Amino acid sequence: MDKSEIRNEERGKLGFVELWAIGIGQVIGAGVITLIGPAIALTGYSVWLAYFVAVCLGAVTNLPIIIFSSVTKFSGGDYSVITTLGGQKAGGMYIVGFSLQMLGMSLFATALGMYVTSIIPGADGKLIGVIALIFFYFVNLLGIANMARLQKLMSAVLIAALMMFIVVGATKADFSHSFNFLEEGFFSSGGKGFWSAVMLLVYSCQGYKFNANYGSQTLNPTRNLPRSMLAVVPVLMVVYSGAALIGSTVLPLEMVAGQPLTLAARTILPNALFFAFIIGGPIMALLTTINSTFGAFVGPFTKAANDGWFTKKLARTNSRGGAYVILTIELILGLIPVLLDFSVGQIVNNVMLVSTAYNFILYYSLLKTPDMMPGKWAHAALHTNRAVFYTIMAAAFVTQAVIGWNSIKSLTAPLAAFNIAALAVCFIYAIARHASGKTHVDTEGMVELN
Repeated sequence: MDKSEIRNEERGKLGFVELWAIGIGQVIGAGVITLIGPAIALTGYSVWLAYFVAVCLGAVTNLPIIIFSSVTKFSGGDYSVITTLGGQKAGGMYIVGFSLQMLGMSLFATALGMYVTSIIPGADGKLIGVIALIFFYFVNLLGIANMARLQKLMSAVLIAALMMFIVVGATKADFSHSFNFLEEGFFSSGGKGFWSAVMLLVYSCQGYKFNANYGSQTLNPTRNLPRSMLAVVPVLMVVYSGAALIGSTVLPLEMVAGQPLTLAARTILPNALFFAFIIGGPIMALLTTINSTFGAFVGPFTKAANDGWFTKKLARTNSRGGAYVILTIELILGLIPVLLDFSVGQIVNNVMLVSTAYNFILYYSLLKTPDMMPGKWAHAALHTNRAVFYTIMAAAFVTQAVIGWNSIKSLTAPLAAFNIAALAVCFIYAIARHASGKTHVDTEGMVELN
């Protein structure tokens, strides 16, 4: 690290490099290892193109918040944006529903245990997951600077492992079928199969938007936040498309279809490098996601607690700036499903009505930016004219609607009922809390309008 980066971390502020590492760790999860095989089964040799399109669609859905992050300083992520521009009740409804995503911690821990036991068959996968959650809980208690230092190191190892797979695999792959769009195996199931593969992969291409939650902890946020999020996109294009290309070409298509990427890795890598890949690839992907997920909830919930949506005790911090109450709640919600062997995967991954609805509320709020913040908007680094801005917003809305619909239509009746009930509970709580007079939302402390 150079001296400026060290000074940033000592002040507990995140610079471009720290945010870039957090974004990479947040978005690149073990899904890149587990999803490529099923995507190959859907679309054959065109899987690399499907991942490229998925990355582009993910960027389209994230572009509105990236643009806004270049307009003004703000704390609390989407919560602050929705509350300030879309209304206090909408912001309250968002932050209550956002808490449901804390359950995802248990899935990362469970998946981590599965990968470790694949290397060490006698290991206790549940114990591994519990240890990981507790470890990163303490890392985040030590403050944002320490979390960021570790995240940079782990993200570097993660990218190195995936690039090792791509580079070594390229020397052993057969690319003769990979760029022939007219070959039968390229779009093996036609346009429908290709689109299904894109929809399967797109969820692993959106997570870097949570960088916006670090606004209050960022040095020069209107510069570093948008740059860090945009800089993640080319990394995803190279790593995701490259891994998919190698995964579909080192073995016959019928052998890798539906299989995790570890099958191809075991084929092309000697034992030592294969174990290095498992540790640096899927395991490190999960570790970086757990670490950054702990931190991503702190900003929004701290601001919401200070605004009265929850008790103010939620926002308490220790001497190092670690939000120990919020982090402890995250730890508990992550540990309980792991310890009790709850199957929360379907619930967490299928709260699509909630997440889609909240994205629509966010887009609606962001549409007001040019009118409510004309001065800031005019001088934004990513400023566009209104026609271009509204076109971008429309594209994001349509893309998110298509993504949401493709997931929602596959919900079972119980899961659909859960989604609807979750929305209703969030809405009722927000209305009741606001009507009780317990909220005292400080919009001036959220977003710099002027």
